Amino acid sequence: MLPVRVFFRKKGGAVYISHLDLQRAVFRAINRSGVKAVYTEGFNPHIKIAFAAPLSVFQKSEYEIFDFYAEDDMSCEEITSRLASAFPEGLEIIEAAMPIKKQKELALADYEIVFETPLTAAEMEKLLSGAITVIKKSKKGDHPEDISHMIKSKHFVQIGNNVKACLRCSCGSGEHLNVRYIADFLGDNITGYDITRKSLLDAEGNDLR
Repeated sequence: MLPVRVFFRKKGGAVYISHLDLQRAVFRAINRSGVKAVYTEGFNPHIKIAFAAPLSVFQKSEYEIFDFYAEDDMSCEEITSRLASAFPEGLEIIEAAMPIKKQKELALADYEIVFETPLTAAEMEKLLSGAITVIKKSKKGDHPEDISHMIKSKHFVQIGNNVKACLRCSCGSGEHLNVRYIADFLGDNITGYDITRKSLLDAEGNDLR
């Protein structure tokens, strides 16, 4: 039994599907690939799989991760090739490899958000330099929360009439920021936005390999 970590991109039409639909698409693709995955036991067996920090709908990513176990002693190169040929459009396999770190070491993520806004990069940076209080939704109800402490670093670049924000944010089981809340905070200061996750990192800022 071989532990496998798969790195993939989520883009195109795939950004419109929910995490549950993403799971189903991945299950079907693994089955099509011919890679024999380990299944759960019970009345409704399914592939034993774990995704790292699932994305919200409408968000793209250049660096997503899921882990599973392969029954055969197939090389990671062969698994990569098989999965790449079986995955649907919008889910692009980067690499399959032996995991080095545990998913629970995930602590940070890098994002690029391109805002359609009349503000300049300097004005945007100033607006996001203080408290960023948003209404967060939870099972216990909606409540106001300052999310500024979960933005570990930020950099703003003017791109024509748009502003690109490069952000490093908390991401993981301990503390997690859905960067959509930043767009909610900006409100009428923006007319649109495009979110791309660029990497998943440990607490030291190293790739989650």
